[in-house]
Amino acid sequence: MWDLKKECTKVLLKWLGFTRKFGGFYDPTNNKGQMITQQEIKKELSTREHVLNKKESKELRKSKIKKSK
Repeated sequence: MWDLKKECTKVLLKWLGFTRKFGGFYDPTNNKGQMITQQEIKKELSTREHVLNKKESKELRKSKIKKSK
């Protein structure tokens, strides 16, 4: 089984996209070895802190600027 705890969140999100594209499974080694399921990736991502998307980051920066004035 692949140790998903060692992978960064950005990589896991990328792999999640691949699992959606390839029918729920993804093999990061591309040698028909260990397959990672969509559920495994989602489970690991649920344990991590929320990553802001572009819109949320922009709003957060704006609110920090307003507070500092």
